[in-house]
Amino acid sequence: MNMFKLLSGAAAVALIVGTPALAADLVVDVPVDEPISVADTGWYFSVFAGGVWANNVEGDDGSAPGQFYNFDTDIGWLVGVAAGARFTDNLRGEVELSTGAIGLNDVTVDDIATFAAEGSASTTYLLGNLWFDIDTGSGFTPYIGAGLGAGFVSAEATSVPLAYSIDMSGWGWAYQVGAGVKVDVSDNIALDLGYRYKAIVDADLEGGGDDAIVNIGSHVLQAGLTFSF
Repeated sequence: MNMFKLLSGAAAVALIVGTPALAADLVVDVPVDEPISVADTGWYFSVFAGGVWANNVEGDDGSAPGQFYNFDTDIGWLVGVAAGARFTDNLRGEVELSTGAIGLNDVTVDDIATFAAEGSASTTYLLGNLWFDIDTGSGFTPYIGAGLGAGFVSAEATSVPLAYSIDMSGWGWAYQVGAGVKVDVSDNIALDLGYRYKAIVDADLEGGGDDAIVNIGSHVLQAGLTFSF
């Protein structure tokens, strides 16, 4: 009888000890689908607009000895788009198309006499830009860079004291330098606040039988949105 009780107790102990091991053997690892992350291709698209302060609108009529003109200007505007890609974590390149206009008023001839004038000059820029982003490890990304390309100028103005009017247009070289900061507002959208100095150099304008070589330099403060893909 004692032997039977001893064997029964041993069997009970073995059953208790073996139950967790048996339960562990019955657990089957079920694979869980991991969420698929959307890869950043490095491409982006930007839209922007801003105010323009021209510090230099000058030209000459190309004659000998020639006359030189320097226009005073009003505050103008600029709108544009850009599409680009990131080459590295810091360097990106883009193609920009932008256009704007400024008002023309007084004109100084040969740096001697100033006369009343009225008109406007519109500018269009086609630029290839390179920007260097400064990684701060936060949602604020300062950047600096420059661009080079072509610029189109269309100008019209009249001056009653000088008894003349112009309506000319033409192409020249264009460039810009600038800096700014991008502020992340979501995973794929950033607010872009920037400064640009834009210039069109030696634009060869023609129209109405008149010719002129024109240079335009402008300060631009702009804001825009950048959409990453």
